[in-house]
Amino acid sequence: MAHGSVVAGVIGAKKPQYDIWGKTVNLASRMDSTGVSGKIQVPEETYLILKERGFAFEYRGEIYVKGISEQEGKIRTHFLLGRVQPNPLILQPRKITGQYSLAAVVLGLVQSLNRQKQKQILNENNNSGIMKAHHHYNRRTLLAPGGAEVGGGHHAEAPDKTDLS
Repeated sequence: MAHGSVVAGVIGAKKPQYDIWGKTVNLASRMDSTGVSGKIQVPEETYLILKERGFAFEYRGEIYVKGISEQEGKIRTHFLLGRVQPNPLILQPRKITGQYSLAAVVLGLVQSLNRQKQKQILNENNNSGIMKAHHHYNRRTLLAPGGAEVGGGHHAEAPDKTDLS
């Protein structure tokens, strides 16, 4: 398992398929292929996020990851052991055969990343000394090609020219 940015898209004209690409996908695949049967292996960055959310780990060591280690060196990895303390901010996962499901771990990771992004935005706004205007758009208002309005008849607010965002 790994976390990070990915590129997603649909490929194929005759039989379209949804797929994702990128370093994160490659790293997650390598965590699986270089791992140990019955264990979830994660890179250091994923470990750092999940350990703050009540998950326990066993340090595995540094491993060579084809396609990544050539540029960045060996990757520090950890094995996920399970949750040691419940986090009241995260929905409690179901136990499956004495362990937490991978879906529950991923849910906790996604929720953690969202909270980190929200904190970063708040810190940036507080540090800049400028309160940025937030514009609200009506979901029913769509613009057709050429700028013609489609739907509800409501116009989205025009951005303020003094807005620095």
